Amino acid sequence: MITRIGTFSHSSALIAASLRTQAKLADQQTQEATGLKSTALGGLGADVASLLRLSNQSARLTADNAAAETASTYVQSAYGAVGDIADLADTIKSQLAAQISGSKLDGESLASYAQGWLDDLQTQLNSQVGGVYLFGGEAIDGAPVDFSSADYDPNTAGDTGYYQGASATRTFVSVDGSEVSLSVTAQASGFEQLARALSMIIADPEDADTLASAYDLVGEAISGIGAVQEGLAVQVDRLSSLVSRNEAKIDTLDGLASELKDADLAQAAVLVTNYQTQLEALYSTISTLSSSSLLKYLS
Repeated sequence: MITRIGTFSHSSALIAASLRTQAKLADQQTQEATGLKSTALGGLGADVASLLRLSNQSARLTADNAAAETASTYVQSAYGAVGDIADLADTIKSQLAAQISGSKLDGESLASYAQGWLDDLQTQLNSQVGGVYLFGGEAIDGAPVDFSSADYDPNTAGDTGYYQGASATRTFVSVDGSEVSLSVTAQASGFEQLARALSMIIADPEDADTLASAYDLVGEAISGIGAVQEGLAVQVDRLSSLVSRNEAKIDTLDGLASELKDADLAQAAVLVTNYQTQLEALYSTISTLSSSSLLKYLS
């Protein structure tokens, strides 16, 4: 085919225009299919740095929330264990009240009960979640409580020689630097008082004054254990609030990232139609020009 001399440059320009339009059409069709402005970071131009920064911040907060949820599970487990200890203390107080009022067990039986209650208390205070002791403070290798320890003198008020754990409580630190204490140690006064009251009963189960003193001490222990429960509830609330704050930040960050990377599907649909129409017109014009040969023009 011999193309008309006057239309050669025009045809070349039209072909170049059609190639550019084809590229634009392919880009918009890809955006429609993927929902993204570009499937490669390089296609986002100057927005890449901002997108990476937003994505990294969102990922850090997401990881922070996962850690906070784990910490919350730990504290909730401690709350449950303390609840069991509170129930045990109530049972002990009721039994002592009955004993003092005249419904007496013999001394040997009462001492046996008290030893069983002390063993139950030790078991609760040595509770673990995922291999971590709930009342042992920072990570330790062994059980934090041993009421048979030679270092423990139950006759001395406030003595916590039974405690084998760490002195510092476990702490959760968020990415923004917020700190939340996790659980308490077994040195808490309510636990010590309950153990001391039981040790008094075991040592002298038939003495009325001893039983009366133990009864009063169990009452103090119950108040202290209640305070521990309240403190644990506050810890759970603080962790929950932290997670909620992080979730709000994550939503904002993800929204900003979405604006940078997500395609405008409505606009893409309009542009696809426009580019298809333009291509059809270009192809038609190119075809018309190509059909006009120099020989036909000269005939």
